[in-house]
Amino acid sequence: MVWTTQDQVAEARKRPLSAAGTLYGALKPIMENGGADLDNATLLDRLVQNGSLTAETAKRHLTRINAFGAVNAGIDNTYEILLLVRSLPQTYAYIDGAKLLVETRRLAEVGFVPERLEKTDQVMDSVRKGFAEGAGGFGLAIVHEALGDRHVTIAETNPAPPDHPYINQVSLAYTLLTFSYTPLIGLKEVGEDVPEGDALLTWMGVWKIIGSAMGIEEGGLPDTFDEARHLWELIVASPGYGHSDEGVTLLQALKEHVAAGQKADTPVDLIGQHGDAAVLELLKPKKAGT
Repeated sequence: MVWTTQDQVAEARKRPLSAAGTLYGALKPIMENGGADLDNATLLDRLVQNGSLTAETAKRHLTRINAFGAVNAGIDNTYEILLLVRSLPQTYAYIDGAKLLVETRRLAEVGFVPERLEKTDQVMDSVRKGFAEGAGGFGLAIVHEALGDRHVTIAETNPAPPDHPYINQVSLAYTLLTFSYTPLIGLKEVGEDVPEGDALLTWMGVWKIIGSAMGIEEGGLPDTFDEARHLWELIVASPGYGHSDEGVTLLQALKEHVAAGQKADTPVDLIGQHGDAAVLELLKPKKAGT
């Protein structure tokens, strides 16, 4: 069951990426023994064999993975744009992630922005492709390495506040929602069709698999769109979400990058047009004395 109270969120913020009770932890011994070369179906079968998953759960996972390609294809082009103008700015509103990105210079300086965005785009493309290709894709292996192990390495090499790690359960769950839940809101706002019925359950179900494979515990992984909305609202109302100087810096660097990529004499403010208005207001530079 997903977190439903601020106390649960506060406690989850103290916990790092988890191997216990997640697909990340279950996959780890397999990945350490050549699992990177195994496709989704084979990895799920290995998890059943070693007792990490029931055959019923593995079958349900595989059914959703096999259906993901058609759902993803239906929203792919607009989704790609929304990742840049909506999802990324939203990630800067979670203070832990924003501070870590600035501390590691991963996006704080304009010169680093193209490289970092290209890397992020490549990772997310490979993740979605790895599941869109169904049973024979390599989504599980890619997520484990690129989003699970990579986050562990970053966490181990960057000092964090004494009361919680920068990469914690809430920051991870929030970030995942910016890739799974909030783009659907963006699609609605621009008049695009969004997945419904079984297609919506497939979309949310595969992102739940992705989240577990990157080490997010059950409380941060909604099954349905409504659960995702409630979880989003809960996290947005928590102390970890809010204005930070780092978030302002990151958003400004992203805006400059998006403007520089346009050929027009007067660039269009795509983030201002299609971004999350609440986030854009939150991350406005504060005037002196306020």
